[in-house]
Amino acid sequence: MQQTKTVIKYGGHAMTHEDLAKAFADDIGHLEKTGVHCVIVHGGGPQITSLLERLSIESHFVKGLRVTDAKTMEAVEMVLAGQVNKEVVALLRRHAVNAVGISGRDGGLLRARQKDPLLGFVGTITGVNPEVLTCLIGGGFVPVVAPVASGGDVCLNVNADTAAGAIAGALNAEHFVLISDVPGVLDAEKKLIPKLNGADIRHLMEKEVITGGMIPKVEACQNALAAGAKRALILDGRAPSSLRRFLHDNEPLGTIIAP
Repeated sequence: MQQTKTVIKYGGHAMTHEDLAKAFADDIGHLEKTGVHCVIVHGGGPQITSLLERLSIESHFVKGLRVTDAKTMEAVEMVLAGQVNKEVVALLRRHAVNAVGISGRDGGLLRARQKDPLLGFVGTITGVNPEVLTCLIGGGFVPVVAPVASGGDVCLNVNADTAAGAIAGALNAEHFVLISDVPGVLDAEKKLIPKLNGADIRHLMEKEVITGGMIPKVEACQNALAAGAKRALILDGRAPSSLRRFLHDNEPLGTIIAP
């Protein structure tokens, strides 16, 4: 049986809606049985906001990034490496997937530097050490990664899309799949674009067709491909079993980002 590695950014409706979460877990179990070794990197923005509200810590954003002071960073790590990570692991294990949760700080998996002093403890990834992932995969586990990184002696909050793309590149993954809450990249008429290359992306950014949260997604795909991943895809996580339908059944879903 041919064995391949697939890195999946997991978030949005696929993670928060019970039926979609169950379908996702079933998909991972099926893919593992067919020789597709999965690494899952999850988000957790809404859960972080909820905890900060309960702690009476106000959230501030600059260009879509959460300003992260020391108290906020403590809450971010609690939510991502604790609550959300263990919830995803528990979901997968209920569906007979041998999942294990780690953070980007474990085994030096993700290294980062401070992105901008104005943002506080927000990081830009500077290096990936995939050995901890290859050891887990070799032992028959599905790694579930919380997107925080080591920044010297401190913990840094990193964008989950970016973290997943960096890991996909470092693993030379056959597929990098970014599960989103949109069908894929849309054109100016809001129609799905099935395939894009670098020149297409630059043109659509200049025309402000690709904006906001889609920018880090296409950039994560491009960076993953440049670093060694073979294929990258932005996939609609609101469609049940979209992951399995694309990877196993070859249905033409989402937007493929070409090298």
